[in-house]
Amino acid sequence: MKKIAFTFFVFILSVTSQAQVQLLHTFDGEPSLYGDGIMLDPFPDHQSIYEPVDSYVVLFEDGIKIYDNNFSLLKIIPVSVLSPLFNCADNTFTPTSFYFQVQAVLGRHIINPDEKIEMLLSIWAEEVDEYGYYHHCTDYIIINEDGELIFDFQHYVNYLNIHKAGNQLRMAAWTQGYCIYSLGGNYNPSTMVTYTQPSSSLNPYPNPSRNTITLPYTLQSGETTQLRVFNMSGQLLETFNVGSDFDKIELNVSDYAKGTYIYTYNGVSKKFVVR
Repeated sequence: MKKIAFTFFVFILSVTSQAQVQLLHTFDGEPSLYGDGIMLDPFPDHQSIYEPVDSYVVLFEDGIKIYDNNFSLLKIIPVSVLSPLFNCADNTFTPTSFYFQVQAVLGRHIINPDEKIEMLLSIWAEEVDEYGYYHHCTDYIIINEDGELIFDFQHYVNYLNIHKAGNQLRMAAWTQGYCIYSLGGNYNPSTMVTYTQPSSSLNPYPNPSRNTITLPYTLQSGETTQLRVFNMSGQLLETFNVGSDFDKIELNVSDYAKGTYIYTYNGVSKKFVVR
């Protein structure tokens, strides 16, 4: 009898445990997170701010669709509305095809104080010329849920950071350089989330250097990530796959031009100088 009772208890426990995770909905497109808002940035002095939204922003081949938290379709931004927004500064051709990606959902009150969802969108455009060569360019823009253009970077954006400076919201974007913009949104601590970048007390050495420099990093046990090296124009120079088995890499900078560089991993950034 005890064995039967125990078996029944295990069965009930198993059913209860399995019931903790239930499939609610499946998207056929490529969804952005439920108000994700963060593009990890290499500026640890700034805390990233974003505002969760009660909607799912989903990218489909025919455009962007926005659903509420009950998965009811609220709005559609068709490709025909998005394509004319492309305005890359390096564009010297007439694009024949476009590819879109929702990079981040920032919130509803970050850029403008209205109630419309704001999102960062990348547009990859290309054409094939008469000789069969591909030409392409990438533009990053901020739009609202109606497909209205809020801001055009006209360049590739490596990192984006929304932060608070006094009572003002500001945006740091690494495009052709480290640019700071003022924003018209309203900072409300009750609706916005502050994300603090991980930090590390380890610094590169010797710094400056003209031959080899040691780039230290700190990871949790079993963790892996990418360590990337940029110049001050935001150009990615090198990428290394690193893990917790080691705590540094040796970088040969003998072929680097004199100047300041940044290496990043997991949102941590450190500067070093090549002389």
